[in-house]
Amino acid sequence: MLFHLAEPAALLGIVLAFVIGIVVHDGAQILAARLARDPIPRRSGRLTAGVGTQRISPFSWVGVLIGGAGWAEPIRMNDVWRKRRFHVAAALLAGPLSYALLALASLAGARALTQRAVIDTGDRAAEIVGGTFSVELLLWMAITFGSLCILSLVPVPPTDGGRILFLLGPQSEGWRKANHRLTEGNVGVVILLAVIILPVLFPGFPSVIGQLIWPLTRGLGSLIGIDLP
Repeated sequence: MLFHLAEPAALLGIVLAFVIGIVVHDGAQILAARLARDPIPRRSGRLTAGVGTQRISPFSWVGVLIGGAGWAEPIRMNDVWRKRRFHVAAALLAGPLSYALLALASLAGARALTQRAVIDTGDRAAEIVGGTFSVELLLWMAITFGSLCILSLVPVPPTDGGRILFLLGPQSEGWRKANHRLTEGNVGVVILLAVIILPVLFPGFPSVIGQLIWPLTRGLGSLIGIDLP
């Protein structure tokens, strides 16, 4: 995000998308857990609109400031009994799905504004300029929502993908130790920060998000008739 200080639409789009995305992500997981008859997430206090450390860690903010993507703090769910692991996995998947739907909604908004700008010509040129900023803002929001979706599926705790991996994976001693190191030892956080930051600092470094974001965005755009370059 720091690399877009001279681009107001990009800067505002990233910030808005991150805050909105995290709030909607938490709400979607809590709702899905409630449908699966798990009351624990609802008691987490994450249905409010605040963005404190309970919802977003300082490390996640670092990822957003440098690389434009971060992650939500895990919501505790009733995953004690193995028989409920598929219920919890479904609730966790509601988070990444909410990011994808938000990206789709942002692209739809950009498409609507673009069509209006094409129609509004002549004496209403000022509206076209305003529409251009709005379109750019929504496109950056779509890119950020897509990046959040991709990052949330990286199979490393504390992401949703990481939690699902160890939830559905074997219950051997080795897996439990690996899960403990990734979560309690913050090794997972270090890996996520490397995934986000290293490609920004070293352009030749492989970027998981960079390689997947454009296929994802184009795919979502094709659903509503947008042909992205």
